[in-house]
Amino acid sequence: MATVFAQSHSLLNTRQPHQHVQQPAQQPPQQQQQQQSTRPKQLSKPRFYAEFSQCLFDFVIQLLPTPEELAIKEDVRKLLERLIRTLEPDSRLLSFGSTANGFSLRNSDMDLCCLIDSDDRLAASDLVTMLGDLLERETKFHVKPLPYARIPIVKLSLDPSPGLPFGIACDIGFENRLALENTRLLMCYAMIDPARVRTMVLFLKVWCKRRKINSPYKGTLSSYGYVLLVIFFLVHVKNPPVLPNLQSMPPLRPMDKEESTLNGHNVWFFDDINLLRQRWQSTNTESVAELLVDFFKFYSREFPYNSGVVSIRAGGIKKDSKGWFSEAERGSARERNRLCIEDPFETDFNVARCVTRDGLYTIRGELMRASRILAARPERPIVALAQL
Repeated sequence: MATVFAQSHSLLNTRQPHQHVQQPAQQPPQQQQQQQSTRPKQLSKPRFYAEFSQCLFDFVIQLLPTPEELAIKEDVRKLLERLIRTLEPDSRLLSFGSTANGFSLRNSDMDLCCLIDSDDRLAASDLVTMLGDLLERETKFHVKPLPYARIPIVKLSLDPSPGLPFGIACDIGFENRLALENTRLLMCYAMIDPARVRTMVLFLKVWCKRRKINSPYKGTLSSYGYVLLVIFFLVHVKNPPVLPNLQSMPPLRPMDKEESTLNGHNVWFFDDINLLRQRWQSTNTESVAELLVDFFKFYSREFPYNSGVVSIRAGGIKKDSKGWFSEAERGSARERNRLCIEDPFETDFNVARCVTRDGLYTIRGELMRASRILAARPERPIVALAQL
């Protein structure tokens, strides 16, 4: 940038007509060689990709929940389930979200969903109030019931202790069956190719948090949104694809509409992963480093943000087809749809609706920055990882 400024500044300098301008003296060859030798060394692509992939694996394995943490969280789930059954005997308490889909980081929050297998059940708001009172009496959790929220939940937290150095934070919701199906879908994608898929997702979850672009409340994208970006890229952008489209694969037997529909939404996807491995094999042999480099390149330069929709269900579709963009709508509707990511089951729901113009500008800037760092292919790939 300084060189460009100096060049443009010299063009503005006035000088007398016919004035002789002395040309800069050429540097001796030895000095030129010394300058070239000071430039950062760049690894070959194959070597950089191999070494950077190993750096990613070594980094991500430190992010995974420990067996002890998983055991404690399962004990907490069972305890809460027993207490809830004193209010609703036909209830079940299930994990969903990153806790259960294979994309959980160490010390992450718990998301639990209470299902009540009875037609004669309490309203969610009443159950939240009663459960909040019960948990305050019977446990050491800090309890915050939110019975009148758009989605009534109970928020719990447990202070750090020697056995739980980071404590526990937990949200309990009710009857969110679509979220459970969504969790199963993402878990299946994680299981197909865990070495590449989980590594990419877990690294990007840490990366976007580090770069401060993972807060819907501040106009950027949720972690769930980044997971969908990765799956869309691996299913619909890479050629050959790394992952199959589980929602487009036909069922093994004829199915009634009722079997594949939940709350009016089609929730069918191919979930027999063992059988899938026998019938479908990806011919894409790219390393996780190559995939990550292409991911940053695609979303920083190639994805059509003005007109495109990220849909793991249908591939590349247009905003117009969803009614998410209209030239006539220059106000709030357009502002809500700067970035469009279709929910896999609630297909009229834009997961990225909270991303603002400034938020999208920041996200794309970070994607471009990451792409430049990786394009440099430094001699020590661990340096690139640290810079990201």
